[in-house]
Amino acid sequence: MLNETETARAILAVCGAGLAVSAARDLRQAREFAEDGTLAWSVVGAYPHRCPPPVRGLFVWERYRAVLAVQFAAGLAAPVVAPVSTRGSAVLACVLLATLLLGLHRSDYGTDGADQMAALAMLTAAATLTVGGTVGRLFLAFLTCQLVLSYLIAGTAKLISPMWRDGSCLAMILSTRSYGSPRLAAMLRARPLLGLVMAWGVMVLEVTFWLALIVPGGPRWGFLLAGAALHIGIAVTMGLSTFVFAFIGAYPALVFMAATLTG
Repeated sequence: MLNETETARAILAVCGAGLAVSAARDLRQAREFAEDGTLAWSVVGAYPHRCPPPVRGLFVWERYRAVLAVQFAAGLAAPVVAPVSTRGSAVLACVLLATLLLGLHRSDYGTDGADQMAALAMLTAAATLTVGGTVGRLFLAFLTCQLVLSYLIAGTAKLISPMWRDGSCLAMILSTRSYGSPRLAAMLRARPLLGLVMAWGVMVLEVTFWLALIVPGGPRWGFLLAGAALHIGIAVTMGLSTFVFAFIGAYPALVFMAATLTG
């Protein structure tokens, strides 16, 4: 069983790599942040930002790309430093948390559940590595609750939808421009039973994922492997790669809390 410090370092290693991927994506899309882009500061900064002027000064692209560069470098370093240094891990966790919060405060346009989960994971890692003890365990419990609630709420919302219950939803989602895979969409339309089985597989996994907290080790790892497979499948078919790192990065917290609860 990992202790709380080792658990936080595992969270840092996985989520840090994801934040490097996210920063690299934003750096590649530099023109979106330029003055004539959809994420230009003149656009996203139109609403009031309650933060000191020096912080607001970081939000213009000329400075914000330096923030992204720091996030990219720290994220790349996280999987290397986390296994070998607790103090270095604490520093990296605080740096990544700061860059991530700056990005979320600059604008919430284009953000998603992966950004929010990554922020909570980095907050947990930073608090556990710098303070530790009871505070660290409380943060790990909080992150675990957030993780299982995210799955439970998502699964419940899907169960309410007739399109998810009849299996037609996946073909429709994969037909969209943003998250599309025309080849897979056509296959699912031609094989509605396959779409039905896949849709119900996702819903059942999400609404029962909380059981990973109380079942024995073997079934628990089955839940975790199924969750990882779901996120990797979504990344491959829909391009949502950051969810892989953000959600799987929170799994060590669940493993720690499950061991604490079940002994």
